Amino acid sequence: MREQRWPGPRRRETRVAALALVAVLGAPLAEAEPMYRHGVSVFGEFKYPPDFEHFDYVNPIAPKGGMLVLATGANWNSFTPLLHKGINPPGTSVINAAGLYDGLLTQAEDEFGTFYGNLAESVMIADDASWVRFRLRPEARWHDGEPVTARDVAFTYEHVRENSRHDIQSAFGMIESIEVHGERELTFHLLDLNGLSAMVVNSLGKLPILPEHYWRDRDISQTTLTPPLGSGPYRVGEARQSRTILYERVPDYWGRHLAIHRGRHNFDYIRYDSYRDATVAREAFRKGLFDFRQESDPRFWHNGYDIPARDKGWIVMRRHNYGIYVGLSRGIAINGRREHLADVRVREALTLAFDFGWYNRTISQGFYTQPESYFAHTRFAAVGVPDAAELALLARFRRELPERLFNQPFALPRHGIGRNRAALLRARELLRESGWTMRDGALRHEDSGEPFSLSIVVRSASEQRAVMQYMDQLRRLGIEGRIRLVETSRYINLMKDFDFDISLRHYGVSQPPGVELIAYFHSSNAQRPLTANRSGIELESVDAMMTRALNARSLVDLTAAQRALDRILLWHFYTIPLVAVEGLRVVYWDKFGRPPTDAKYRTGFPDTWWYDEAKAARIKLSN
Repeated sequence: MREQRWPGPRRRETRVAALALVAVLGAPLAEAEPMYRHGVSVFGEFKYPPDFEHFDYVNPIAPKGGMLVLATGANWNSFTPLLHKGINPPGTSVINAAGLYDGLLTQAEDEFGTFYGNLAESVMIADDASWVRFRLRPEARWHDGEPVTARDVAFTYEHVRENSRHDIQSAFGMIESIEVHGERELTFHLLDLNGLSAMVVNSLGKLPILPEHYWRDRDISQTTLTPPLGSGPYRVGEARQSRTILYERVPDYWGRHLAIHRGRHNFDYIRYDSYRDATVAREAFRKGLFDFRQESDPRFWHNGYDIPARDKGWIVMRRHNYGIYVGLSRGIAINGRREHLADVRVREALTLAFDFGWYNRTISQGFYTQPESYFAHTRFAAVGVPDAAELALLARFRRELPERLFNQPFALPRHGIGRNRAALLRARELLRESGWTMRDGALRHEDSGEPFSLSIVVRSASEQRAVMQYMDQLRRLGIEGRIRLVETSRYINLMKDFDFDISLRHYGVSQPPGVELIAYFHSSNAQRPLTANRSGIELESVDAMMTRALNARSLVDLTAAQRALDRILLWHFYTIPLVAVEGLRVVYWDKFGRPPTDAKYRTGFPDTWWYDEAKAARIKLSN
């Protein structure tokens, strides 16, 4: 019986990809009793049966206790979740293990594209994937003891529709309406714009669900420093804005006995201390003021932790698994909205001018390998020339695509001495073909005489270092370049107004891919303020390949679609690939226990680790 109809977003006139759900679960809603399953698998296979006891990558009898101290550089100023303004503290995100909130589903970290019920006891998806229905667990509770209801889920998505950033709103634009069938059941009705199938149930399932009754008398459209009500394994115990935040484990957490949570969330306390400067944070770690650090600076990974504590075996350095997300952890995004950057030949010239070999040898000390794909180090990266499956997808877009995409492997320039004459000569030729020539010591447009200038916006000293030598290469081409190092609020305004030529950008994509593809690359997001589509990509072929990827019904179909998408993006030179998403390099004080093996797709720190009193006792820190 229908009790509530939730109005979805208006149908957009722009092209929006059909974000779909896999039909592995079920029967049509018209039948007397829907068929439910204990989770959702993108390709229909589950490693764990409905009655499984725990994930294989946890210690189900891990002891509880102790404190984990971490560092954060976030200048956080609001607890309001999923809001278009304000910066949330660490630990409030659904993908953060501090766990203030629960989502409908939890991803298995040793399977590809499989999710098990968290708040959702069971899930059913229509044969044509036009709707997905969730049945909530009767025992699910907020920290105040109130039950988690279907109204909470509907309220959360209404908040996303009304108050979230444009890219998040667009990512969930496939939701036409939400129908509440009582306290524990609801149905998402999905827009069938280009066909519905698999791939985005993970996005629906992992969004943090918010308590409608708590926010009923509060303004969720505004920032707040009052710690909110959650349902997850941790709650906020203490918070001082942009200084420290303490999460305490909820002893009677409603989900502690579920198989998906057994052996996880073992620390009694998780505390984040704020360090605005990486050098100060690194020194604080060396003194033992916090426990665990991800080291992304190659200078310090190689020799920054050669201290007596490491010689004594008290400090461990290791590489963690990380395959849940792939893509670029850093790329140099070129703003194709700018008139002088709209020509693909100009963007290729700018790509040729960047000397990754020099950057990696001199700045990164061999820390990275240059990614030549938006899906580097996976089977989804475009290699060689398109195969038959890719050609079948690309053929109807031949007019929009460069001919060499079909008959040449994509390759970035390989040099490393900081003076690649051949690459710069080719770059100059491309610029000349697009109407830019050297005149009076500068690169000028042959018609207007305007000089070619570039504004590169960066937010940190490390980003600044990444592009310093690039500026020298641009000057050799006659390009007037300027690096703008700006603080956060200024950066946000620049991105909002598209007031930049080049910026550094993260392009992490979940595996299997989810709605972030739409946020990063879809034409519907190209002109939205603060869009994740930083380069302003508006290509019919890109939209179509994303739809095919998100609708793939087999790994073969997914591989062909992602590789085709990868080729299109690469050959249009919207981004200079810089650093691939890969396993984290971490350093930590050895006072923790951890399972004997890491999950294939993600090392489960901190949620599968625990405090080891014996190990901690042997570490003697000086004052």
